[in-house]
Amino acid sequence: MHIRSVAAFAEMDGFDGELYLRLLGERTLLSAGSAYRVGDPLVERARALTTVGVVPLAVAQRVVDDYARARALRGIAEPRGFGPVPTAPQPPRRIAPCRRVLRQPTGELEIRHAILTQAETRLAITFRSGVRLPPNVAQQHAIMPAGVSTVPTISVTDDRGHTVSSSMFSGGGTQSQWRGFLTLHPGLAPDTKWIEIYGERVALGPDLGHGAVTIENLADEHTVDRYLDQCLAAPGTRSLPEALAALTAAGLVNPADPMIAAYVAAHEALRRGGGPVDLPPELSAGRWRSLLARRGTTGGPTGTLFVGAATPPFDRVSATLLDLTSTDAGFRCELELTGPMEIGRAAGATLDATLVTFGALDDAGGSYLGQLDTWSGGGDSISGTIGFWPALDPKASRLDLILTTDRARAVVAVPLSWDETP
Repeated sequence: MHIRSVAAFAEMDGFDGELYLRLLGERTLLSAGSAYRVGDPLVERARALTTVGVVPLAVAQRVVDDYARARALRGIAEPRGFGPVPTAPQPPRRIAPCRRVLRQPTGELEIRHAILTQAETRLAITFRSGVRLPPNVAQQHAIMPAGVSTVPTISVTDDRGHTVSSSMFSGGGTQSQWRGFLTLHPGLAPDTKWIEIYGERVALGPDLGHGAVTIENLADEHTVDRYLDQCLAAPGTRSLPEALAALTAAGLVNPADPMIAAYVAAHEALRRGGGPVDLPPELSAGRWRSLLARRGTTGGPTGTLFVGAATPPFDRVSATLLDLTSTDAGFRCELELTGPMEIGRAAGATLDATLVTFGALDDAGGSYLGQLDTWSGGGDSISGTIGFWPALDPKASRLDLILTTDRARAVVAVPLSWDETP
């Protein structure tokens, strides 16, 4: 394979990364339209060269900032903040499992876990309405129509006798079931041992630990390979064509190499979507070939379980994994991420951010790809859902959820013990 190591590159002369980026900046400046383009080639290529260690971050950021200002002065783009996104420390919080189903005349309220801070308390809930709907109505309204009442307001009391009523529900569902979060303001006591709802006490488990998490620092010599993998795993954030252009100019990849052709073929197949794709054997790009061959596979188990794992910081980010839900066609995992994250091309011209990609391996030999389906928040803290494909192998008894950055990997071991239908 003709992907050269960065160590070997460091021994050669002839490539001036700053000059390469400034010449590209001049070309993009001359050819730019009337608006700032998302996925700017200069930013994409600067990010690739910086990540693999060919161009120092400060140098690449200075070039990107210079041409962002030049576009702004010409009215091509609005002035934007330059440099790393500042991050603020997250307030202390507790995430406590508390699976309990409370049955009321209006329906069933299931409390899955609680997230407690001084400012607010969030209860992860599933509410199943006790109102029976005619089959034709249930079919016509797969998604909850506007104007239909959702989860009833509840009052929650902590072990200090402090009572708060739910003030907001975020989530979604149908006329018969809603799933999401109830947020209480002000927050309950973060260290409360139990909460009381509908006159019933719900015990809160201990805060999440790191027992199921392994952190691995990744070797420097595989930075190019990892960057190309990240382009495939996060196509909405990183551009494979721009990365290949920059790495080719730097002499780190050879476009004639069959492995590069494999990455391009996998990239095109992922862009097209659809069912399984059988890449030619000579275009074997590791897990991408096997993943694409299984795309569209169904038959996964149906159920939900609480992962309940929080990672220590790795490559400046940390993650909390909450509910994992499997269906016939795939599975998803709710999570929270904190740190200077690169999410989508909304990351703009900031190069000093951390991209997290998602994958999974089961104990039956299957591999899976995950991408953020939905997310909310901003700055240095988001909540979202990772959607994984293909469907989970029903024979699997353990799943490793893998979060990978440029420099590190967090692996969360999850025993698969399904206890409910989603």
